[in-house]
Amino acid sequence: MYPSHEAQTRPQSPSTAHTSPGNPDRGLNITVRTVCDALKISKSLYDLLMELYFTTMTSFTLFRPGSIEPKFSSMQYHSDAEALVAAMFSFSSRHHSGSDCPSPSYFAQVASSRLDESVDRYGDMRPPFCLLQAGILVTFYQLTVSVRSRSWKKLGDCIRCAYDLHLHIVDANYDSTTTARGSVDIQCWILLEERRRAWWAVWEMDVFASTIRRLPTAIDASQNLTLLPVPDSFWFDGVYQESCFLAEDCSLRWKHLAQSGNESTKAWFIVVNSLMRNTQRIVYPAGSAMRSAKDRNVETIQDELNIMANCLYCAVTSLPAHLAYQGETLDFRPTGPQHSHAKPRQEHADKYAIHVMAQLCRFMIYHHKISARAPWLTQQPRFQSSGSDPEISARQASSEWSNYMDASDEIVRVVRNSARDHYRYVNPFLVNTLWFAAAAQCACKVFGPPSFNRRLAGSNLDLLKLTIDRFVEFWGGMESLKGKLARIESRLQSLMAKPNSWHGNSEGGNHPEQRAREAQAADVGSENITRDPPQAAAETRLRHRTTSQGRAVMGTAPLPAVPGMASGGWANPGSPSLLRDLADFAQEFPTVQQGIYIPEPIDFSPFGLEELLVAGVNFDL
Repeated sequence: MYPSHEAQTRPQSPSTAHTSPGNPDRGLNITVRTVCDALKISKSLYDLLMELYFTTMTSFTLFRPGSIEPKFSSMQYHSDAEALVAAMFSFSSRHHSGSDCPSPSYFAQVASSRLDESVDRYGDMRPPFCLLQAGILVTFYQLTVSVRSRSWKKLGDCIRCAYDLHLHIVDANYDSTTTARGSVDIQCWILLEERRRAWWAVWEMDVFASTIRRLPTAIDASQNLTLLPVPDSFWFDGVYQESCFLAEDCSLRWKHLAQSGNESTKAWFIVVNSLMRNTQRIVYPAGSAMRSAKDRNVETIQDELNIMANCLYCAVTSLPAHLAYQGETLDFRPTGPQHSHAKPRQEHADKYAIHVMAQLCRFMIYHHKISARAPWLTQQPRFQSSGSDPEISARQASSEWSNYMDASDEIVRVVRNSARDHYRYVNPFLVNTLWFAAAAQCACKVFGPPSFNRRLAGSNLDLLKLTIDRFVEFWGGMESLKGKLARIESRLQSLMAKPNSWHGNSEGGNHPEQRAREAQAADVGSENITRDPPQAAAETRLRHRTTSQGRAVMGTAPLPAVPGMASGGWANPGSPSLLRDLADFAQEFPTVQQGIYIPEPIDFSPFGLEELLVAGVNFDL
């Protein structure tokens, strides 16, 4: 007994969740020709774009080849078929430059309008599964443009629709100990595998968008009873393969997948992607987690990050050999050798995605450590006569930077070894990870240890910037990435131009550790000995700001080196703050407030690198 608002209170079986309500008009005759007429394209263009979809779409495998037209016979309205096909062509039309082909935005607009039309027609009835598939591709298109309000809300519609179709419990009755290969209904398994793939595509977009916006995911991990997808070849050929669930305990995920024998590239990518998401929540907590950060034990946080580092190492080490990137060339060829069923383009895209996602996870694990080494990012340990050995601290800083920059260098390596047009065939979401690598190279040029080669960092940066430009040009969105990177570069150039600032590693005596020791000796007996050298310098500069220069006039009260940051590198809500709550995305951010640039909430990077650099340059104004 439950106060459900549904006419049928008995839960729908996951195995029948894809069925549609009865067709009110069985006289409909939906064909390829009727779809072409509605989309205003020729039959030859339809065939070409459909073929291009299956040869170029590597981000999600939602359909078996040749399965689209058979779906038409079970559709309820013409708009259902038009929404699905237009959504597919919003992707494949990017790969066709013929004058007779409409633009991707045209197909995306048609798909979105037809999708809304069909959903309205079904009213309170569950929409058919094909509309969810269309919604996934429409949302994917919008997320490649930007992760802003429109795409965020469209993603929410997808998630609710997936829940409505019970895709979160497709395998609620699954028991690996009693399921024998010979007892499986292959046709039913093939149908359910299609639903699993739709569910995990929604999950992947949820993780991506929530990470970029630093907001909670909408999918409840505790109620995820859908098996991870199996290799494409098994699904296409109708060969049953066991799988496993995505465990809530991050230390069990790689174990369960390895034990299941499932070598699906998408399944392993999901495991690594989930570890990245867990790490991001530790490194950059938002909302209530941010406000309670001052109550968190720094050692406990470090232990959590060490656990994530161990899980990532185990997951990457346990990858099937054919999924691990070992520095080879990725040429993204569409087909393999003659008489071979291999698909190099898909295999290379999968290797690329897993490797890049693993490096993003490493970024986040080591980010909080190196941020503590940048002089203005967090309060440095107070320099006292009984303090720690500066040489040991310097060696530790160099080691932390090595781990951090190694992740960026690994991304540079895989990009350098990929085909020049690989940006056309990998998931466009990954360009955000390339942005992190580029920002890290920027930062290394200024406050990295002197042992780092600044010329090499500049060369790596050029490579990443060129690749990001090509991503943006081809996918037609994410322009803000270029602007954010340009802002970081200009701010860092300003820092390097200030000879007396606490920044720059262009000269040996300008390294943060050495500058700190020099400042300690110079300030003995002064009032600044009780405060951190960078903090004291920042306070001095802030006291002399004037309104005539268009800058904020600050008081003389001691300020932390970074607004709202505590000595452990975590948010301290009790600290005086120059910036509004960076974690509160419910409020609108003005362009300028008190002389300090405040960008849109989405302009902030997921784990705060740009915010820290912005804070640093503001202290040097």
